[in-house]
Amino acid sequence: MRNLKALEAYLVVATLGSVTAAARHLNTSQPSVSRMIQDLERELDQPLFERVGQRLVLTRVGMLLRDDVERALSSVADVMVRARSLGESPQKPLRVAAVSSLAFGLLPHACQRLDPETRGEMVIETTSPERVRSEVCEGNADIGASSLPLEHRDLTIRWMGAAPCVLAVREDDPLAQQTGPVALAALRQRTMVGLGNPRGLPSRIRRALAQAGVARASIQTNSTMNVLAFVRAGCGISVIEPLSSAGTPVPDVRLLPLETSIPYHVGVVTPNPGQPCDRSAALIAALQAEAEARVPGFVTSPPEAHHEIVARMALLEETP
Repeated sequence: MRNLKALEAYLVVATLGSVTAAARHLNTSQPSVSRMIQDLERELDQPLFERVGQRLVLTRVGMLLRDDVERALSSVADVMVRARSLGESPQKPLRVAAVSSLAFGLLPHACQRLDPETRGEMVIETTSPERVRSEVCEGNADIGASSLPLEHRDLTIRWMGAAPCVLAVREDDPLAQQTGPVALAALRQRTMVGLGNPRGLPSRIRRALAQAGVARASIQTNSTMNVLAFVRAGCGISVIEPLSSAGTPVPDVRLLPLETSIPYHVGVVTPNPGQPCDRSAALIAALQAEAEARVPGFVTSPPEAHHEIVARMALLEETP
């Protein structure tokens, strides 16, 4: 706990720029805060602050450390909240880690399928695919909902499925008047908005577009919902995964099928070994039902096909 208090003191001083102000905020003495900062700097063998005028500002090392400290303290706070909730309630919260496409597009509707008693209290964290797997493996989540790959010796795949990517355009875009699937070649000379992630689905989309002679996206972001916001504003068009907008359509944006199939593979995992509890099983089934009902072209695959699908996905990624 001593190190946690020192990290908290460091973070408050970094925010307020003053040991005196930090001491008031932490309801402790100024010498106590100064001593914690000095002990932390001595332990790290690095200065974390330097004085500029009347304020303390972070050194380069101090700035690099800040994000990690914020995440660590936030995780500790989450653990304490969960621990208190376990003491207050006979039923522990159902914890779900999910990528944003599933968290935004399907989870709210899947939860609505469950009666209040089955649903109970839930804690949902939206994070990266890698972190989803890690959270389930480490026991911090009961259910993981993510894009592939999912396989891990400490995980059990409960279901997998895929649906083709779609073209997102404004309602007043000429392409919105097409009655059939859109050819990728029709996107040449258009301003594209896309995801900048170096691997995974964004890489496969970029390769398919490049093969059709479509230039790289001039606007890149890290979220499908950000992409849709740019499309809605008239900044360009985009090829996107089909889940985010399937559950919650974006006004003024139309989704069109493509002639070229670029599948988006997702699935749900639980810790291994052991069977999920009744509440987890109900939510897992509801997520699959929502995907099948809301996402055009969604098709499930058996878990044993995971390796073959991942190998095929790797072949379709752009060359680094």
